[in-house]
Amino acid sequence: MAFRAPFSRLPLLRPAISSAIPRRPFHTTRAAAVRVGDPLPDLDVLVENSPGNKVNLAEEFNGGDGIIIGVPAAFSGACSTTHVPGYMNHPKLKNVGRVFVVSVNDPFVMKAWGEQLDPAKQTGAS
Repeated sequence: MAFRAPFSRLPLLRPAISSAIPRRPFHTTRAAAVRVGDPLPDLDVLVENSPGNKVNLAEEFNGGDGIIIGVPAAFSGACSTTHVPGYMNHPKLKNVGRVFVVSVNDPFVMKAWGEQLDPAKQTGAS
């Protein structure tokens, strides 16, 4: 009995398999370029602390300035040790108005992350 490596025919089948699977982009909407000073969309799509607490950033920034910090993930190494603490400790942060950190995580994870980053609630984070 001759030894054959497992999946030895896989390279021969790969073009047939990959061409049979329809490909579509991950996102189905066009990317939107956002610039400083652009109006925020008036949508209740973000949540804070629990799914029932809707946040509308257009209403939050109505009549005032602020910044929105987008991070890829809560509890990620770079965001937890460098990015968010760097913003929280920046001397000009007190002059920018409202500050929101948004991520793709659910509100429970974001609340736990906020409590870990600012246990004494010195920044007013919730």
